[in-house]
Amino acid sequence: MLHIYRFLALVVGLAAIAASGPSFAQRAQGYVLEVGGNVTGQVGTGQPAKVEKGQTLVNNATVTTGPQSYAVLKFEDGTAVLLKENTSFQVQHYTYNPKAPENANVIFNLVRGGLRMITGLVTSRNRDALKVATPLATIGIRGTEFMAELVNPLFLQVISGSITATNTAGTVAFSAGQFAVVTSSATLGGLVPVSQVPPAVFQMPIVPLTPVPVTIPPGTPVGGAIVGGGAAAAAIAIGVAAGVAIFGTTQNQTTTVQH
Repeated sequence: MLHIYRFLALVVGLAAIAASGPSFAQRAQGYVLEVGGNVTGQVGTGQPAKVEKGQTLVNNATVTTGPQSYAVLKFEDGTAVLLKENTSFQVQHYTYNPKAPENANVIFNLVRGGLRMITGLVTSRNRDALKVATPLATIGIRGTEFMAELVNPLFLQVISGSITATNTAGTVAFSAGQFAVVTSSATLGGLVPVSQVPPAVFQMPIVPLTPVPVTIPPGTPVGGAIVGGGAAAAAIAIGVAAGVAIFGTTQNQTTTVQH
C-alpha cells in the first residue's frame, strides 16, 4: 500500500502546481537585444540578477540600468525599447498574437529614468493597444517613435506618429516634432519649447531601433526565474506540503503495522 500512497502524494503535488496555470511557466514575449554596463533584471519580487544579451522577457519582468549603462529590449510584434542609464522599466503585461493583432494588449511601466521606443505591429489594428504607465501620466501610443524621461516632471518628445498623456486632469495629444511636459499627476500635460528641456534629458545612446517582428529566441528569463508570480509559488508550496503530509502519514501507518 505504501507505493500507492506515494503515488497519490505525487499526484496531489503535481495537481497543485498545474493549478497555477500559465504563471508557473510563462511564455517569453520579448528578449534583450543589446546590453551594456551594469544592467539587472527580476521577475516580480524575485532577487535581481545581472542581465545578459539574449535573455527573455516575461510578464512582470523589470529591467534596471545603472550609471553609464543601457539596454535594448525587443518584443515579438517588433516594438523596440531603448533604456538609458539609471532607468527602471517593467513589462507589466504583454499579450500579442500575430494571427489576431486586434486583441493585443500591452502595458509597460516606466518606473524611473528615460526611454526611446518605436512601436511594431501591436498597434496596427488597435491604436489603443499599447500604453506606458508612469507616476505622472499614462502615455498612449498611436503607432509611434517617441522618447520619455521621468525626472519629475515627465518630459516627452514625439519623433513620429502621435501620443497621448492621460492623468486625473484629462487627456492631451501630441504629434511629431513636439516636446511636452507633465508636471504632476493632477496637471494636464502641455507643450514646452525645446529650450526649456534640461540638457541631460533625451540624451540617449546612439542605437538604431527597427520595428521588425521577431521570433523570440530560446533563453533564460531575466532574473533567472521562470515562476511568474505568487500564485505559482503558493501552488508549489501546497503541492509539496500535501505530498509531505500524505507521505508522513503513510510512514506512520507503516510503522504501526510493523509493531
